Amino acid sequence: MIASLTPFTLLDYPSKLACIVWFGGCNLRCQYCYNFELLKPCKSLEEEKVLEFLKSRQGFLDGVVLSGGECTIWGERLINFAQRIKDLGFCIKLDSNATNPAVIEKMIDTSLLDYVALDFKAPREKYAYICNTKDEKIDEFEQCVKILNQAKIEYEIRTTFHSDLLSIEDLKWMEEYVQSLGYKGEYFVQGFVRDKGSLGNLDQSDNALLISCKKFILR
Repeated sequence: MIASLTPFTLLDYPSKLACIVWFGGCNLRCQYCYNFELLKPCKSLEEEKVLEFLKSRQGFLDGVVLSGGECTIWGERLINFAQRIKDLGFCIKLDSNATNPAVIEKMIDTSLLDYVALDFKAPREKYAYICNTKDEKIDEFEQCVKILNQAKIEYEIRTTFHSDLLSIEDLKWMEEYVQSLGYKGEYFVQGFVRDKGSLGNLDQSDNALLISCKKFILR
């Protein structure tokens, strides 16, 4: 279940000193994915080892980021593990591709989540192509946003931009769409960087298009 651990980050959990727990396995195959070593389920690190590490960081770290891959595919195992993290006094941030709203809802209902980052992959007509999936997942994304709006916990929506896959017009539509769902936060767009390659073997994106468009908050 757990692939690896990043012991310290200042970037991945806003306003928190945190570590990142990386989960193996994902239910999507996004063309721009650069964490392709995490696409298949893998277990390189025992849960108890991670918990021992966290106990040694009590009073130093504020939070734990649960990321991947897609950690919500682990369902109850993820929930049970998150509960043990909470019992140690840490805040939890969840990174998710927004395809498992039932898992996110249960984690919220059991007070396990303090912050959520949702990936918004594409407009409906491009979702299956970009994510290499037979099913459109935008309906699940919409459910996740509605759940988070009702929960009133802090969350963000973010999109990875590659100029071969999305246009600036797509991004404008996506921003308007999330606003129509009641999202009032900042819409973050990160440009694809071809440092490790990608699952779809993409060339470098023309990220200058993003820089010229000051409408979005860039990462």
